[in-house]
Amino acid sequence: PAHHLHPGRSVKVVNGNIALAYGSLRAILKRNNVESELRRAARHEKKGYKRRRLRSERWRRLFADQAR
Repeated sequence: PAHHLHPGRSVKVVNGNIALAYGSLRAILKRNNVESELRRAARHEKKGYKRRRLRSERWRRLFADQAR
């Protein structure tokens, strides 16, 4: 379900409250898994490791839905 993803990475600063805007930006980036993607893109990932990671992420997602 990609309905919670934001296409851009910008937020509005309301009444000069930069701390609130920064917090909401960090929340958006965390929801979109930007930090983990950057960490993964820093180094090459072998095909087998990638396949194993994707399988594990898929399993975690499915199990999390069943656990709720």
